[in-house]
Amino acid sequence: MIHNVLANMVGLAAALIVIVAYAFIFALVIICLIRVSRYFLTAGKEQKLIRMEIGKLAEEVHQLRQELKGGKNSNSSPKTR
Repeated sequence: MIHNVLANMVGLAAALIVIVAYAFIFALVIICLIRVSRYFLTAGKEQKLIRMEIGKLAEEVHQLRQELKGGKNSNSSPKTR
């Protein structure tokens, strides 16, 4: 009789451990899904901001190149005289 009660308690403990493990895994999956969805929601905004910054940098580089070319042309023209 005591042996049967102990066997049932061990079986119940094992079942409880399995249920807790499944609940933990389920919680991890839910947390991962939430984080991935947040990432995808903000990824478009971040990409747009990065493109704007790259555009600003490209324009600055273009202006610097024009200034350098303008400086070379004005410096080189007196030398050719």
